[in-house]
Amino acid sequence: MSFNDICCELLTKSNVHLLKDAISGLDKSDDIEIDMERVERFLEHPQNLAFIAMCNDEVCGLIYGYTLMSLTAAPQLFVYSVDVFRRYQNKGIGSKFFQYVVDYSKENGYSECFVITDKGNKRACRIYEKAGGKNDFDDEIVYVIKHSRDVKN
Repeated sequence: MSFNDICCELLTKSNVHLLKDAISGLDKSDDIEIDMERVERFLEHPQNLAFIAMCNDEVCGLIYGYTLMSLTAAPQLFVYSVDVFRRYQNKGIGSKFFQYVVDYSKENGYSECFVITDKGNKRACRIYEKAGGKNDFDDEIVYVIKHSRDVKN
């Protein structure tokens, strides 16, 4: 199976069936749990964006994030999650897919596109740096405050 040609596109209500078909074919080794009800609710909000990558007419990855509005600049695209399904990993798909999202943000008037990862996630760091991402802050940290309940909305 050749992975040279990948097609990336914005996920919408009209093509969400592609993702639904893909996840029905995933097995437990893919380590990805996608709740289609949540996906459909997610897509109801215009500030939420999701993208799919396809290889040989099969969905092979999902990236989603949020448009963050600013009081002083154009909106930013915060990429929350980058997933390439296990059997498609280590084939250059993640780099091409993430670059598509970066290009989308530039072409659609976002002032920047950003993603958060751990420095220990070397593969992800290489993908983000290849797309032009920079982390010039040695002291940058993120605080996460988790709540004990799973929110439905």
